[in-house]
Amino acid sequence: MSDSIARATHRSLMATFVCILLGATMPAGRGEHLPPKVAPDATAWKPASIFKDNEKNEKLKDQPRMNLSGAACVPTTPKFTSCLIANDEKKYAQFFSIEGNVLVPKDLILLSDEDKDPDAEGVAYSEGFFYVTGSHGRSRHNDKKNLSSYAVFRIAVDPQTGVPRTKPDAERVDGVEASSRLRKVLKKNDDVEAYFNEPLADGGINIEGIAVRNGRMYFGLRGPSLKRHAFVVGVKADALFTKDDDLKPRTKSLELGKDTGIRDLAAVRDGLLILAGPTREEDVPYTVWLWDGSSETAKPLATLDLSKVKEGAKAEILLPLEEDADSIRVLVMFDGVENGGAMSFKIQR
Repeated sequence: MSDSIARATHRSLMATFVCILLGATMPAGRGEHLPPKVAPDATAWKPASIFKDNEKNEKLKDQPRMNLSGAACVPTTPKFTSCLIANDEKKYAQFFSIEGNVLVPKDLILLSDEDKDPDAEGVAYSEGFFYVTGSHGRSRHNDKKNLSSYAVFRIAVDPQTGVPRTKPDAERVDGVEASSRLRKVLKKNDDVEAYFNEPLADGGINIEGIAVRNGRMYFGLRGPSLKRHAFVVGVKADALFTKDDDLKPRTKSLELGKDTGIRDLAAVRDGLLILAGPTREEDVPYTVWLWDGSSETAKPLATLDLSKVKEGAKAEILLPLEEDADSIRVLVMFDGVENGGAMSFKIQR
């Protein structure tokens, strides 16, 4: 073998070795090594019609039951007797329960009396309160300012039964507190302030996930996604609804993959589950990660097999059903599918 051929062969072998090495360590994303793919379990979920009442002559795609965006449940005994689900098209949320494999809708509750809807994108529960977050971003439909979205709502319920402290009202705001304090946190955030109130197509701030754990409230940002990193902004939960309390804001950037943002958050016993997916319409898989709430990295758990889901549907709800030391079973629901198209997955820790 000539020296030139030997050198070329050596370079080729080294390039192959480098590619293998990089591929083995590269985080999840399009064309990258992904966490194990998990198929839905065999449960056939049968949601009754969520948000059944719609405005007259409203197109199906604009109806709230086609635009589900967040859900959470009170840890009652028996389980799932009091849950809340939000949509990103209307000013109200809806209580529901889970009875076997059926999602049973209950009372509507008006969140806001602003002119525009709050673009509700996530729901959480903790210590006697449901929380619903607006997107804190520009309108998806016309790229205009949407001041109504810069709000987080709090609804008091009995922590044992989940029954609302104030009877839910679909016509007027009653029993719902609103806070706009997070707006200033985002506007002055060193990591994402450049994307505050910017167009969504340019990576503008858009909150889609909320969870509360150990007294901290976490907001998962769908955008911006910068250099393969998505952002979680955390504040002191009680302070958000107290005018002069220190919010103690902290932001973490987590490497989840190229063009990947956070679609939902959910608290579990050892941290926060992250539902990750495309920031907009990119060809990015939906994955589930586990994050302890403070470290610089999250653990990839699963890539969701959504091959049987309607094309164009977006996974936006991640609701823990049960967990043990080895696994977590979750309910996933979709924006763009009537009544959410619920599927459940058993994910190994």
